[in-house]
Amino acid sequence: MTEKLRIKHHLALELGKSIKDQQSSWKNWLSLKTFELLANDCKDESVTNLAGEIGTKFGQSLRQHAQYENTQQRVIEAERQGINLEDIAGTPPVGLNLRLLLQKESSVAILRENLEQKPIDAAIFGLAIVEGVPDFQKFLQTTLETNWNQLSVIDIDSDILKAVDEKQFQQVTTLHQDARQTSLHEASQQLVLRDHIDNCCPPAISRSINEEVTRVLDEDGVAIVNITTSDELTKSLDREIISHHQLQTILPSSEAVHALQTRIFDLNQLKEEFGEHLEFLRGKIVEIEPEGESFVVFAEDESGHGEWFRSFNDHLKTWEKDGLIIADMQDRIGIDSHQPPLSCHRHIVLLTKKTKERIQ
Repeated sequence: MTEKLRIKHHLALELGKSIKDQQSSWKNWLSLKTFELLANDCKDESVTNLAGEIGTKFGQSLRQHAQYENTQQRVIEAERQGINLEDIAGTPPVGLNLRLLLQKESSVAILRENLEQKPIDAAIFGLAIVEGVPDFQKFLQTTLETNWNQLSVIDIDSDILKAVDEKQFQQVTTLHQDARQTSLHEASQQLVLRDHIDNCCPPAISRSINEEVTRVLDEDGVAIVNITTSDELTKSLDREIISHHQLQTILPSSEAVHALQTRIFDLNQLKEEFGEHLEFLRGKIVEIEPEGESFVVFAEDESGHGEWFRSFNDHLKTWEKDGLIIADMQDRIGIDSHQPPLSCHRHIVLLTKKTKERIQ
């Protein structure tokens, strides 16, 4: 090969790599822009269809692996047989978390006091299963002796929203939007439910969602936050742990580490952008932020969808930064629906705003 041909060959390889990099960047930009347009109530059919495909792909992988329906059935059976709900194994759907919340009198008292037993505007940020809507309504009606004027259900998965619409629930609006930037008005919601949405996205996105929840929450409103933190995660059996230091030596660049923290949703996306050799991260507990602040586990399904776990202290710092305080909390240790199971520290937290009256 002559020198001129070698140069052409080298340039062709570099061009191919550049095009691939540009395609990955374009895909990421397109995903972000798509949901930004949705948040601004864009009605363009091509935008809504693309957003639906992106959200549904992730949602299907997550729900298939989490097996929410199986856990929901175990909840029903446990209630019939008088079994302690805290002993139910598996990834918890919203119905289980709400039932556990009702067992704590102090939490019920706070909700009743803040909601004043009158119809409210409420929002669900991220819906695991359709049954979460009637479970939420039963929770409001039977124990809090109230109902909603309007319930807004926000999710990026268009299929789960279509399933809600097909049920024709009264005064329920589905919003196919990015939870970081919704069309809800500022301080418009008396009650916001976040049911493990923080475990369904990278830590940077989780923190941005908290900012949005704070924005839409009424001054006297309450946010119910169901989360699984990372505090028990490293005790999981038969799981290899990749420390943040190891990760920095494994990944090809600091850009790849940053992508894991901010925008990578599944293992296929990570491999496409940064190399097929990263397949070996599947199933491992990967520390993506130092000092144990956050971890990701890529599941065994085809796309290798991610599930994220932040430390409780990191959540606490986020809440405090955004002006939220813990009004009440309960926690429990359990295992989830992964194989092999992950050791989980689950929290049900009531958050309120730091108003002048409360600070005094």
